[in-house]
Amino acid sequence: MPERLPSPPALIAFAVLAAAANLPYLHAALDAPAGRAFVGFFFYIDDAYNYLSFVQQAEDGAFLFLNKMVPESHHAALVNLEWWTVGKLSFLLGRRPALAYRLFGLGVAFALVVVVDRLLARRGVTKARRLPALLLVFTGAGLGGILLRAGVPGQRCLDLTTGLFPFIEALANPHFTVATLLLLLALVAFAEDRPRAGLVWGTVLGLVRPYDLGLLVAARALGIASTRPPAAWWRALAPLLGLAPVLAYNYWLFLRDARFAIYASATYVMPPLADFLPALAPAALLAAVVWRPPAADAPTRAAELHLVAWAAAATIVALARLVPFPLQFMVGMGLPLLLLAGLGLSKHRALASWAAVAALSSTAVVATMLVWRSNPRWHVPSERLAAARLLRPSCARGDLALAPPDIGLYTAGLTACRVFVGHAAARGFAEREREARAFYGAADPAWRAGLLDRAAVTRLMLPGDAGDVPSAWLGEGTPFRRLGRVGEGDAAISLYGRMPARGASHP
Repeated sequence: MPERLPSPPALIAFAVLAAAANLPYLHAALDAPAGRAFVGFFFYIDDAYNYLSFVQQAEDGAFLFLNKMVPESHHAALVNLEWWTVGKLSFLLGRRPALAYRLFGLGVAFALVVVVDRLLARRGVTKARRLPALLLVFTGAGLGGILLRAGVPGQRCLDLTTGLFPFIEALANPHFTVATLLLLLALVAFAEDRPRAGLVWGTVLGLVRPYDLGLLVAARALGIASTRPPAAWWRALAPLLGLAPVLAYNYWLFLRDARFAIYASATYVMPPLADFLPALAPAALLAAVVWRPPAADAPTRAAELHLVAWAAAATIVALARLVPFPLQFMVGMGLPLLLLAGLGLSKHRALASWAAVAALSSTAVVATMLVWRSNPRWHVPSERLAAARLLRPSCARGDLALAPPDIGLYTAGLTACRVFVGHAAARGFAEREREARAFYGAADPAWRAGLLDRAAVTRLMLPGDAGDVPSAWLGEGTPFRRLGRVGEGDAAISLYGRMPARGASHP
């Protein structure tokens, strides 16, 4: 009889994952060094605040989103169901987006644990054997933690610094976790001949993380090739045509619309392939040694071979460099490897399963230790965050803020303003960053004022106390007036707004 409630092994595994992946956030928020504030994230902070720039729009009631990292005015066009959901939750929490993301991540992690547990149960793994299998899936990784402790640079420890495995996904980025959950649900649904469910989950996936929609199509195609005769391929592939609308939307938005094309045009540095070996080889070798494909007539055969197809599709993209950003397609690929390993180990003595958990959990342990300590990347001078928060009441949709790049990120994530310079992947970032550096350097006041006029900047942050009217920075005739100030002395930051011309409405 199918299990209706989460099993005790699932609850225990989730408790371990939730504690390890979330207690460091609570500690970082409550134990920040004097004069510093926790930005709310440990990994990929620029990406996280880019996500929050859309979450903030959902807080304000939007369903179609602008790209606030692009300073030019444009129409809202992006739909992202994850960021919309987090925004609604943040609104209910009193506009606390980082907290909302943590709670959202907890819920998604719980769902992923339950889904994996039920997959194990449907494949005959008993409750007594499911706990080590679940812990292997949700704490396992490669050798990155050990290598880091041995002195290898962090950027080469890929299972520690990228979202290859579920633990780092849960610790670092709920955006990765929800994509892995949706990809797993869609792929298994297609494999089990439930195309309607597969199309629903696939469409949602395409409106959350489009990279993984492409991976779903590739993995399904490989899964069909490995489970059906060639004569049946086209018929089995036909249901994927139901994903054509969301594929077409993503093509139009991310490849044809210049305001959102940063996601496809940004240059990502692909790590050397040799660095993937210590990250992925332990899980891959374990799965290869202990897992065997079910018999041809076994009802679980198709789903398990589709898990192999998932890992194979991600590997092919990486090896063949089929896209400029292959690393994005490798997010979560450790899950099918560890799940297959867990299935295989369940047929051996329990000691083997527990030994595998111990052998592959070092990265999770090291990652938790790393984020338990303070670091200037995530504990920043409190005035930097406070300046963005102080600007929130005066920012309206359509306003454009100029601030140093780090404060620009916070401003985009926490206010309704678009930003002149923020995320490094934004189109034209390098040129605008040079202009921003010149603005805050020794530029002539007339040049500064001209830049603000050309870019139609309406909100401005200046270091120190530049007075109610920043004439020393912008000249005597400037329309900017001070809105507030945070901090004291050298750490002070003043906030300014462009006053509308007499008889004109506020921008």
